[in-house]
Amino acid sequence: MNRAIKFKLKNGKVVTIRRIRGTDADAMLKFLNKCSHDYETSKYTSFYPGKPTPSKESCVALYDNPNNFFVGAWDGDNIIGESTITKVSPNNPKYRGLTGITGSIILSKYTSQGLGGKLKTIVEKWARENGVHKLEAEVFHKNVRSLNNLLKNGYEIIGIKHDHAFINNEWVHEYILEKILD
Repeated sequence: MNRAIKFKLKNGKVVTIRRIRGTDADAMLKFLNKCSHDYETSKYTSFYPGKPTPSKESCVALYDNPNNFFVGAWDGDNIIGESTITKVSPNNPKYRGLTGITGSIILSKYTSQGLGGKLKTIVEKWARENGVHKLEAEVFHKNVRSLNNLLKNGYEIIGIKHDHAFINNEWVHEYILEKILD
């Protein structure tokens, strides 16, 4: 993705979607902080209040690594959602980056607006262009929005990690999903 695009949400609001680079580290750190403090966003994700914040330097290295792809959605100057892919073992001759781990997070205020599907489409396009054959994702079973988005976009559940996390005084499972790219 070389240029920003405008995307109209189902509610009519237009947001900007573009690749996240190291120069966006401050905005991403602000977004990650919002994610950890927004109960609905953080409820069934890896975000939680008090989660250690990565350093700006580690974020810059992550976003500028050619084996990673981060795409973000902006409402004005604020990131409201992102989707990522990280190639698995790109230097290993057996794996050669053929598998990518993918994930997305969208602030609760912007969910169910078509943004998740759009971000996934962009990530998958990058994956195909960069030699990725298979995408893998993991999602808590109670994260129905994310699970439905993945299933709707061609992912299949291939396994379950039972009692994988303890959230709101109950054990939750985590689904393992994959999608083979054409």
